[in-house]
Parts: sequence; structure tokens; C-alpha cells
Amino acid sequence: MRHWATFILLLAAFVTGSQSQTAPHARSIAGVVLDPSGAAIVGAQVTFRRNGVLSPQTTTDALGNFHFDNLSSGDYLLDVQHEGFRETTKILSLGTRSSSFVRIVLPISVRDEQIDVEADTSAPRVSTEIAQNQNANTVDRAALDRVPVFDQDYVTTLSRFLDDSAIGTNGVSLVVNGVEANGPGVTASAVKEVKINQNPYSALFSRPGRARLEITTKGGTPEVHGSMNFMFRDSLFDASNPFATVKPSEQRHYYEGSLTGPLGKSKKTTFLLSLDRDEDDQEAIIVAAGVRGSINENVPNPTRHFFGSGRVFRDLGKGDLFWIGYSYERKTVMNQGVGGTVLPEAGTNLKFQEHEINVSYLHVFSQKWLNQLRFLVGHFDTPTTGQNSNAQIVVSGAFTGGGAQADSRRTEYHFDGTDIVSYVTGKHELRFGIDVPDISRRGMDDFTNTEGTYTFGSLAAYEAGQPSTYLVQRGQGHLVFVEKTLSGFVEDNIRLKPNLSISLGMRYYWQNYFHDDPNNFAPRLGFAYAPSTKSKTVIRGGAGVFYD
Repeated sequence: MRHWATFILLLAAFVTGSQSQTAPHARSIAGVVLDPSGAAIVGAQVTFRRNGVLSPQTTTDALGNFHFDNLSSGDYLLDVQHEGFRETTKILSLGTRSSSFVRIVLPISVRDEQIDVEADTSAPRVSTEIAQNQNANTVDRAALDRVPVFDQDYVTTLSRFLDDSAIGTNGVSLVVNGVEANGPGVTASAVKEVKINQNPYSALFSRPGRARLEITTKGGTPEVHGSMNFMFRDSLFDASNPFATVKPSEQRHYYEGSLTGPLGKSKKTTFLLSLDRDEDDQEAIIVAAGVRGSINENVPNPTRHFFGSGRVFRDLGKGDLFWIGYSYERKTVMNQGVGGTVLPEAGTNLKFQEHEINVSYLHVFSQKWLNQLRFLVGHFDTPTTGQNSNAQIVVSGAFTGGGAQADSRRTEYHFDGTDIVSYVTGKHELRFGIDVPDISRRGMDDFTNTEGTYTFGSLAAYEAGQPSTYLVQRGQGHLVFVEKTLSGFVEDNIRLKPNLSISLGMRYYWQNYFHDDPNNFAPRLGFAYAPSTKSKTVIRGGAGVFYD
């Protein structure tokens, strides 16, 4: 008994001591420090001040991340510094939440200067920077990992938060690493952050903020990092299909992941590899009526999808960064369109494959001048072929057979790119450049219905050989055209006063589709105003013209 009593006393002392080491209301904060292009800044010094007293300080890791624990609630002044960038401060209020996340973008340094930062309660609590719109929605990597996203498709999922009235005829506008693109170029786990409605009226982009997704992808890292996602589904856990005489044997495998790390001992050259593979073995259920009776069968309808992307990054020093990447995508769908009253002989097989080469170069001319160039060249080919070349037979309410008569092929060779020049001086941050959304050669071969389609009103009419209609296509089914779309833009973000910022911009559009007048100028305006230097409220507004 004495041994047990001694053990209990020691255990109680240990628990009491452990509890006394942790503050009852401790808060933690994490964040990331990025440059204007969205790349991580390694080794940035991050310092907290409270009431003028220096609190904990640290430096960012290889991914630009930092973390602080055991902070008490209250107001802090966050100070971030790194050579070649302007010192940036931000006021943070730690409230009842146990943890918070903050994102800091350091502007390129304009001049060398010494700044003594002290806690200033007169500074506005909400930023008056035009780009830091508080109505924006930001989903970082940690949040993406927590959100249950079907098929890891972040673009489709987050597109639901966009404003349908602002989306153009080309669909959602994607901005990847600061420039417009036709796709993320990487798989889901290589996406670092997604933003919506950031800088809504910027002249740098074709669509307003509520119509675009801004994606930041992962870059190369000096240390090896990776992630892997896996999904498995089996019809064993599915309910029975009421229209199938035998339960379909269906299964799905999905693999996705990314890997980043150094190439060589110097660690100035790094890589990013991202892959996904989707094997979806579904079955189509046929419930049709034929001349000899009902037709009930299960037909395999497999889908295979593969995407692979590789990028190599090179740190050229003095802020210059170059990377080149290649991506390949392939998708096949067998027995497409089969099911219901459509028999297997009337199905089609779809194939899609695309190659793309991406190039990006960030060059710092001086402390005032910065240039970002990005372009891609690509090619895709999408043939659709039927199971046979027979004429199609459609018997209303009974079955569709014969052949699909849906053969076609689409091809495209395309180029798009953007060049943005940034100039910072005094109260001005000027950006101008050229945007080439698309220059492409597009081809279409339409071989649909070249043998014709016979339509019968009933099985009796089919047996009697009496079609109600016969439709056939004749003529040249080959089309080639060149699409050209160009834009130019200029924008000046001006800090008129500590509590007032405005953004003035102009964008010009040109395309070869329609013979419209050449006056396609689109002015843009945005402002952010705090009524006083002590104000906790910022009034934001803007307007713009957008062409579609």
C-alpha cells in the first residue's frame, strides 16, 4: 500500500507540474512569407512586438512558413524583414481562437532605409492596400487538406463560390502564380493556395474578382518533401441497381501525389513532380426491348485518366528565378453513351491526350524594376470513334443500335503567355505589360452521320422495314481556323496618404472573331479609404469595364 500511495503522489505531482508549464489561455499563430510572384521567401526574420516590447522572433523555413506558440491574447505588431525586400508590418489581434494563420507578401525593396518599428495603436487595424481586399476568400494548403473535396478537384469545388453573373462565356478564369492560364498545370497536392476576389478590379486580369480563381502552386524546395493521396471504392458496398438483373461489378482506384526537393548539392536547382492516376471501372445498365424480347445486360464502361507534370526550378541569384516544366495528360472512355435503350454497338470510344511545355522567368533589373515572363506551348488531340461504321437505327421506346455515327476529331496547337513589368518608386507601384490569352490553330473533323440514321416509330415498323425518317450528312466535314486574342494593360497603385490608396488601370482587348470597332478600352478603378488614422473601418470600392 505504501508503494501505491507513493506512486499516486508522484503521478499527481507530475500532472500538476505539466499543467503549470502551459498557459491556460495560450494562443498559437502560423503563417507564410511570399514574394510578389507567390514564391516562398526563405530565412525571412519574423518578429512580434507588444506594447513596444520585443516578443518571440524566428525565421521562415524552406517553404516560407513560420510558427509561434504560447502567446497570450491581445494585439501584436508583426514585423517581417528580408534583404532585397521592403520591411512589412501588420497588426494582429489574437482573440478567443486557439490558433490563427496569416499570409505576408513582401514587396521588392525600393531603397535602403533603416526603420525602427514600435507598436502604434493609431495605425488602422484593417489594411488600406488595394490588393488586400478583406472580402476575399483564401484557402491555404492546411485548409485544402481539411476540406473534403470530391476527386481532389479544387477548381470545380471552389468555382461554386464564384458569382455566375461575372463569369464569361469561356467559364471560370484561372490565374496561376500571378498570370492567367488555362489550367493549374499541377495535381491537387501541388496546389499551395487558392484565392477568390483578390483585387477585384485589377487591370492585370480579364475578369472581375468574383469570376476568377487565383491559384498558387508549390515551388521547388531545398529539402525533400512529398505527399500522397489514395482512394478506393468497390461495388461490394453499393446498393443493388433495380434495373440490373445481376449486380454490376464496379471498382475505382485513384492515386495522386507530389514530390519536391533539390537537384544537386548546391540546392539552387530544385524540382517539383506531381502525378495522378484514376481508374474508374463502371458498368452501363441496358434495359431495352428487341424483336426477340427484352434486353437486360451489364456492359463495361471503364474510364482511365492520367496526368503527370514535372518542373525544374533554378535560383539565378539576386532575386532571379527561372523554371521550365512539361505536363502530359491522357484520358480514355470506352463504350461511351451506352446504357438504357442504347446497345453496345451504338457506343463510342473517346481518347484525349495533351502535351504542354511551360516556361517562367522572374528577373529583377534593380530595386525598382521587376519583370515576370511566362508562356506555354501545347497540343491536344481528341478523337471520338464508333464501334462500327454501320448506319444508326433508332426504334422509339425500344432500342438504339446499328452504329453510333458519331465519329469526330478535334485538334489544337496553342500558345499563350504574359509579360508583366513592375516599377516601384515613392508612392507608386506601376505595372504594365502584354497578355496573350490564346493564339491557336484549331481543327475539327466532323464525320457524324455520314452513313445516316434510320428512325422507326415502333418495333412493328422496324420489322416491316418502314422508317419514319432518314437523316444523313453530306459535304466537307473538315474545318481549320486560327484564333488570336491579345490584350495590353497598365495599372498604377498609388498610396496618396497613409489611410488612402487608389488603383487606376486600363486594359485593351483585340481578337479576330468579330469585326467590331477597335475602341475596346476597359478602364478600371479601385480605392481603399480609412476615415482616420485611428479608424478600425476601411471603405473599399471600385468599378471597371470588362469585355467578353
